[in-house]
Amino acid sequence: MISRQDCDRSINQLLSLILGGQKARASSHLSYKPADRIEFCFKLVQQEMEQVVRTADPEALQKGLSDGQRQLSSLQSLKILNQLIQEVEW
Repeated sequence: MISRQDCDRSINQLLSLILGGQKARASSHLSYKPADRIEFCFKLVQQEMEQVVRTADPEALQKGLSDGQRQLSSLQSLKILNQLIQEVEW
């Protein structure tokens, strides 16, 4: 049987793959609170996108915004999965 702990570990693993090592490490203090970690990562990605807009040349801007949008979309999917996990009676 799948446990809540297994689900939380899966969310954390997918989050690390989506965001990469640097952002995963920056949010690791929230690894036992997946919902909070996902929200924290939303903010990290948004801050990174704002930084790209302020400092990037036009070519880097397109790539930076595209990568950020992909990460935000993936984080939204993780948020939905985590909500489902929270709704299950363990």
